[in-house]
Amino acid sequence: MIDHKITLYHANWSFCSQMVRVALSEKGLVFKKKHIKLCDQYPEGENIDKDFLAINPLGTVPAIKIDETIICGSEEIIYQLNKLEGANNINLYPEHIDVNEIRLKASDTTISEGVDFASTLGTIIPVFSSPLIQYMVKKLPFKSILKILKNHPRKDRKMIFLAMYFGNPTKRFPNMGIKNYVNEIVKLEETFSDGREFFFNSFSHVDINLMCIFNRLIDVGLELTVQSNRTPHLSRYWSNLKLRDSYKIGILNYYTEKEEKVLHEFHKNNDSSVLDKILKEIDLVEVNE
Repeated sequence: MIDHKITLYHANWSFCSQMVRVALSEKGLVFKKKHIKLCDQYPEGENIDKDFLAINPLGTVPAIKIDETIICGSEEIIYQLNKLEGANNINLYPEHIDVNEIRLKASDTTISEGVDFASTLGTIIPVFSSPLIQYMVKKLPFKSILKILKNHPRKDRKMIFLAMYFGNPTKRFPNMGIKNYVNEIVKLEETFSDGREFFFNSFSHVDINLMCIFNRLIDVGLELTVQSNRTPHLSRYWSNLKLRDSYKIGILNYYTEKEEKVLHEFHKNNDSSVLDKILKEIDLVEVNE
């Protein structure tokens, strides 16, 4: 087995960082890690500092360094990690499935550059997470917003963080994703209705992404959309995913006191209107079928 020097640049609560940490755990790969304090959560805003922008000019996590090669974006990172030999004998791209089919589904279940928000399951999750992000942005000191305006490489991110700080744009954001989300959930429920254990029958990159998506639903108060008698097959699937060691190692172990406190405070004032709308839409689909 070849020893590779792996350094992960990640954030505890980053949706896509979770995916890469789960993949590293599943593969049994040894790695060093550097926690990057994101500008929407921490006053330091390390992801828009010069040092990190030299690693990823977009200022996003995760990024990973394998020997002397830097790779950005969870989909490509996990694809490349799967080529490495780790302590665990697992192939996240099962040989009985075409690689391109797996990569396409993996891309649809993560945040991909150039893909419109709320157009795929992966890009719907940030829309549902936006009230939580806004809650954290409003807690930042004004000098952190000035740093975002000065340093952030993406104009769209500058504008949305500015709007979050001074206004309440996320009041309407989650509604944008409801119909597409319900369509995706109904399709997944149908996929797992044949009793399969994993999306492609064998555990794969796609299952990692879905694990992280469903976990984020807990954070934003929407887990009932995949774990109730409305979606019994997805509920079974999600329950099985939570039993994997990688779920605890790559996700749960990174919820620090800070994340737990933010979630507690956020949910004290968060309403359930989006959850109610999603459940109603799911019920309508079931009635029509």
